[in-house]
Amino acid sequence: MLEFLSHFELASYVVTVLGVPAAIYVYMREQASLRYEREYGTFDSLDDKYIELQTLCLEHSELDVFDTPFEQAPNLTEGQKKQEEALLLIRIAIFERAYLMYKRISKGTKQSQWQGWENEISEWLERPNFIQVWKNHSPYYDLEFVDYFNKLRSKN
Repeated sequence: MLEFLSHFELASYVVTVLGVPAAIYVYMREQASLRYEREYGTFDSLDDKYIELQTLCLEHSELDVFDTPFEQAPNLTEGQKKQEEALLLIRIAIFERAYLMYKRISKGTKQSQWQGWENEISEWLERPNFIQVWKNHSPYYDLEFVDYFNKLRSKN
């Protein structure tokens, strides 16, 4: 009986020595998978919103709201000016969402994907209609985002 107990005790040590690292490995792998899914979800969600915005831009092609600006700003009616402002506010909201979402994800993903967003934001910060909408509405956005946006603006 004593020999059986010593074998049983030895077996429990082996299970502990092998089981704990295996459990840690499985846990770490599961966490990495969850992080990847969250990061992909961030990208996917922003991509959907961006596509919706581009669709709206196509529906309102007379407005200066596409990524490529008009060479000469069009003369807009009051209604068209409001539509342009609304579309630019949607764009700013997407930028804010991107900023807040990418702020929470891993450094590698942020570096590889955030740079494209930053480049686009910088391009928009050179456009007078966008700047005017930003000036009028910036107090309504997340303070960290406003700070970030204004720092980029001062670089341009």
